[in-house]
Amino acid sequence: MSIKCVISNWEYMDSLCKKVADGIKEDNFKPELVVALAKGGWFAGRILSDLLGLDTLISLGIEHYSGISKIDKIKIDKISKSVEGRRVLIVDDIALTGESIEVAYENIRWAGANPRTAVLQLMYTSGFTPDYFGEYITEDIWMIFPWNFYEDMIDIIKRLMEEDKNEWTEWDVKQALYREYRIDPVHLEIAQPGKLFEVLREMERRDIIVRNNERESWRIFDE
Repeated sequence: MSIKCVISNWEYMDSLCKKVADGIKEDNFKPELVVALAKGGWFAGRILSDLLGLDTLISLGIEHYSGISKIDKIKIDKISKSVEGRRVLIVDDIALTGESIEVAYENIRWAGANPRTAVLQLMYTSGFTPDYFGEYITEDIWMIFPWNFYEDMIDIIKRLMEEDKNEWTEWDVKQALYREYRIDPVHLEIAQPGKLFEVLREMERRDIIVRNNERESWRIFDE
């Protein structure tokens, strides 16, 4: 069976940001700036900057994976000299293996900063434990965040349609998502109301799938 996917929403992720911020304040750590790991850490970095009253937010490009099933080598941007001698909070959305945030931590530490790390979600599979995290996850799941909902859903649905090249209605897609990835249709609509149809239309726009207007269905695009 494919890995279980869990779809989150903006409100829940915002609550995890507040939990992380509370932990930082209770610990009396006073960062001078936030370094958000691109792209996943952008949302958390921006919210935490606001909650902690910080004006400086730096984006650090670091690539670890691409899509739900493809793992790439880690690549990290050059560290700005502006972190030298400063208290830095490094932020990402999730620590799955922990490699991305650990690499960022080591690089920023070697740049002369005093860094600490934070993630919204810490997976039990992570080999690196951040200083702060919003929640600890003890099961094998793939988180679909609101900021990469389209990216992940397009990847998943494309794979499903490539395996079965018949025409798919929106309900067919929902059934397959539940069967293969345990995404409950009701929870999907609660977390991201109406977004599945928008994903299908976007896939159509990108020429990934073709629409049958008579049946209100789609099939994978074959050149």
